[in-house]
Amino acid sequence: MGFEDRKGTDGPNILICTTFYLRLGAYQIGGVEHLSLILISGLRKRGCRFFNAFRATDDNSKDDELDEHYFLESERIRITDETSCDELSKFLAGGNVRIIHIQQAESRDYLLYREAAERVGAVVITTMNKKPLEDLFTFRRDFLQRQFRQSNFQGKMSALKKMLFSGRLRKKRQDQIRMKTMNTFSLSHMVVFLSRNYIPGYENLLQRELSAEDSECSFSVIPNCVTFGNYFPEIHIPRLKQKEILVIGTLEESTRRISLIIRMWKDLKSSFPDWTVRILGDGPSSGRYRSMIAKTEGITLEGRQEPESYYRTASIYINLSITDDAWSMSLLEAMQYALVPVVFNTSEIYSDVIEHGHSGFIIEDMATKELEQVLRRLMRDEGMRHSMARNSVARSKMFSQLVYCRRYHDLYLHTHRSIS
Repeated sequence: MGFEDRKGTDGPNILICTTFYLRLGAYQIGGVEHLSLILISGLRKRGCRFFNAFRATDDNSKDDELDEHYFLESERIRITDETSCDELSKFLAGGNVRIIHIQQAESRDYLLYREAAERVGAVVITTMNKKPLEDLFTFRRDFLQRQFRQSNFQGKMSALKKMLFSGRLRKKRQDQIRMKTMNTFSLSHMVVFLSRNYIPGYENLLQRELSAEDSECSFSVIPNCVTFGNYFPEIHIPRLKQKEILVIGTLEESTRRISLIIRMWKDLKSSFPDWTVRILGDGPSSGRYRSMIAKTEGITLEGRQEPESYYRTASIYINLSITDDAWSMSLLEAMQYALVPVVFNTSEIYSDVIEHGHSGFIIEDMATKELEQVLRRLMRDEGMRHSMARNSVARSKMFSQLVYCRRYHDLYLHTHRSIS
């Protein structure tokens, strides 16, 4: 990427705030980094110039060791507890930054960003990458009971302590989340939600109604986008898609319940001997799963892998997460590669992405019965499977990178004009 490609012509200058420096290869760090790079790459072509504020580097690189693939030295700033408002304001003024877009930030940094924004006439936009009260899942009794059964001695003691004091600990954590949310809204000019379904939860935390035209802090809704730029060609579905089921995620039974598919596979395999299950990922329960599938044909643990080559041939994607995920990047990845998704209804976001019975299935009953019935239907009916695969690709195009970048571009321009 040349220096000319970095410089905007008629668009606003934007500071993207992340935990880790957006270095070359940062898309491998996590979803927020990947989405930030999609924005940067897409909107530089539209005249926007980007800067990066970061707290750390994922590989412990020093400031003088950072690559300049996306940002020159003058386009990046490391935020520390000692960073002053004068220092940040000087950086913003030097780059004529008009928009501070917070993707990730420490709670203490919001005041710093807002004060610096006020000095230089910039606007603070915060993307709420977590759903309201997401962290409270770990205080649920059913989660703690599973954690107790599956942990070592130290883990059992931690789970037992949480069970004994779950009410008090939950309230303390909820109060912390409420204070952080109030802080975020009071110090931002605009917040961005991933889904309209999350608005009631935030209104409950804030104890007031939210308005898109609020004079103090308005909001917008911009869903995340697909990871890859290309889509699986629908014409190749009958020829390239194999009788494969793909499971992706952290191998931790208390949150993923991958044991469900392992247990039911013995019955499914007898009815569908030409099908296979591939489980991608790593985690504390990998040893347990390896013991469970020993001497069981047609199901394998692949470890941590780049999933793209697996997406190309698999036909069904299963997400057995029982946590309240804000967004599942692998779900959209699977859909744009023409896999039929089957997920538990544990997050409001799934109904935004999947049309139940048309482009995938959202399972209400977390017992194995409904899951097994859905899998049998899909595995038995090739015509239905191919039709839903085409619908899955079509649905994923609603969350294209082009649409994502255009929505943020419109938001940037709108807020930029409001301060010009």
